Amino acid sequence: MEGFNYLRLALLLTIAIYFVFDYFDEKQIKDEREELIRLKTFELVHRVTVAALCLIALAYSFFPQMNALYPMLGLVFSFLYTEIIGKLYFRKKF
Repeated sequence: MEGFNYLRLALLLTIAIYFVFDYFDEKQIKDEREELIRLKTFELVHRVTVAALCLIALAYSFFPQMNALYPMLGLVFSFLYTEIIGKLYFRKKF
């Protein structure tokens, strides 16, 4: 199969994991604690995404011949996995 590689597989698995996590996350009881967890998670996601964008811009300035797919995948992975891991972390913390 030409064109099917490990990056595409990783992207598809990441999207599947995110949708499964989001499906079960919607079944949580919504209260003040969950709202605080959601807000803390989105603050963390924002900070990580901005840091990833800065690193991607820095890497792209040093390596302009880099394939544009890699920075986009890095941004998508940082966003999705930070949200998943952040929610799990803040649920244990609070």
